[in-house]
Amino acid sequence: MEAQTADRLYTKVVRRLPLKERLRLAALILNDVIPVVDESTTWSEEDLHDVVRASLRYGTEAPDKN
Repeated sequence: MEAQTADRLYTKVVRRLPLKERLRLAALILNDVIPVVDESTTWSEEDLHDVVRASLRYGTEAPDKN
C-alpha cells in the first residue's frame, strides 16, 4: 500500500466527507493531541497576576505621547 501524506489523505478522503463528519474527525484528532501538550509551559495564577500588575504599572508610568 502506498504511504499517504496528510495532504493527499485530506484531498482524497477528508474533503469528500460531509461537514458534520469532518468536524467529528477534527474533534477526534484534537482530543488525541491534548495529552501531548506540555503543561510546564502554562502560566500559573501568580504569573498572570504579575503580568497584569506590570502592565498596569507600565500604563500609569509611561509618558503621555499626545
